[in-house]
Amino acid sequence: MRSSPKAATVVVLGGYGVFGSRVVRSLVRHDEIDIVVAGRNRREAERFCAGLPAARVHPTALDSGASDVADRLLTLAAAVVVDSAGPFQRRDQSVPRACAEHGIHYIDLADDREWVCHIGELDSVAAKNDVLIVSGASTVPALSTAVLDGLLTGLERITSVDVGISPGHRAPRGLATVQSILSYCGHPIPAFIAGSHTTENGWGGLTRHRYPEPVGSRWLSNVDVPERALWPARYKTLETLRFRAGLEIGALHLGLAVLSGLVRAGLMSSLVPYASSMIRVADALNGWASDTGAMHVEIAGIHADSRSVRRRWTLSAERGNGPQIPATPAALLAKKLLGVPGYAPTMERGARPCVGLLSLAEIVSEWRAFAIRTQLEEEAIAIRG
Repeated sequence: MRSSPKAATVVVLGGYGVFGSRVVRSLVRHDEIDIVVAGRNRREAERFCAGLPAARVHPTALDSGASDVADRLLTLAAAVVVDSAGPFQRRDQSVPRACAEHGIHYIDLADDREWVCHIGELDSVAAKNDVLIVSGASTVPALSTAVLDGLLTGLERITSVDVGISPGHRAPRGLATVQSILSYCGHPIPAFIAGSHTTENGWGGLTRHRYPEPVGSRWLSNVDVPERALWPARYKTLETLRFRAGLEIGALHLGLAVLSGLVRAGLMSSLVPYASSMIRVADALNGWASDTGAMHVEIAGIHADSRSVRRRWTLSAERGNGPQIPATPAALLAKKLLGVPGYAPTMERGARPCVGLLSLAEIVSEWRAFAIRTQLEEEAIAIRG
């Protein structure tokens, strides 16, 4: 029984998982929303819901790959579907398509480049049925793009972007996430360097980046993300894009770099079959690492007064709050779609990646209760004569 006849229903697929559970906890704070926590295992859904307001949180078994998923969503009277049930690279568009065809808003947390970039194929049907179908409402590309848009204030053009993400080692490691990373290790991924589209090696480009304490220095390597396809088209003056991620424990990061080199040399075909073994090794080292992670977005550009400047935005997440970061954009966008009081409603319709839909200020405001800090630096770039 609903707590209010006016409450709108949000169905969260994968709602008891690492990120879906955080989406649910964000939404349940608002009386205007009823939540269906959906997943393959009803007992897990029930166990998670037991600690939440019973009148407004409803567990159910729902397989996103089932043939009757559209009928189930209609039966549940979903106004919005938030999809955190990866891995997305192994799925078709049946869920977002069903939502688009039946007038249900859809938001997912995908970070797979092809999945996110292909969501636009549903644009005409979504627009026709007056709904918003959004992919990538997560750290990438939603947060990263919001950060970059903010950094561009006052600049006439942008020449380079460098992004790095390094989660704390003790952050939860889902099999789907690990398999997604391993799928491109040692294989060519899209790159944009010196104004040209090219390729570089997944988990190549090894570099060292120093974050503010308590994070410190971390190794970073190339990762395949939607931004590699989206940003060169969105930012017309961009010349070079670097996007890397890293593991906190240096030996693990460098070991993965070596294995990626074996794939690149043709001595191994893929690292995906070893995902479970790698997770066990990483889990065994939890006691030797932290739950503190970081992210940076650094740009070089030309100011309106012709000054060359470098700007750097840095985020640090402590006390295990890192997983809150990818969950925030999806929960925030759901609130905006439902017109929750205190949130500027979005009237966007159609199907698109999650770029330009959320501001950095909106996202950061959702982190007030968490140990997540950000800082901004700017410096002039000396021009060599």
